Amino acid sequence: MGKEKGSIYDKLPLELLVRFYYEINRNIQKGILTDAMYHEIRLIEQTVLRRGISLEKLYDKGSRIIEAKKLLIGNNHANTK
Repeated sequence: MGKEKGSIYDKLPLELLVRFYYEINRNIQKGILTDAMYHEIRLIEQTVLRRGISLEKLYDKGSRIIEAKKLLIGNNHANTK
């Protein structure tokens, strides 16, 4: 009975949560902002905190994943020329 209702984010793997969190935060920083984004950020934050992961670690991991993806895309693009 006293169990708190979770969100869809509770079912997602950490890497996907990281990507969502990082991308939503980037949109907020760029001024692309909606009330829904704030709500999604809060849901992701609650999920990772329940998993014992700090928000700083979440953002840091997200930035590293995105940078690695950019490098991979850049290398693939250079190899196709």
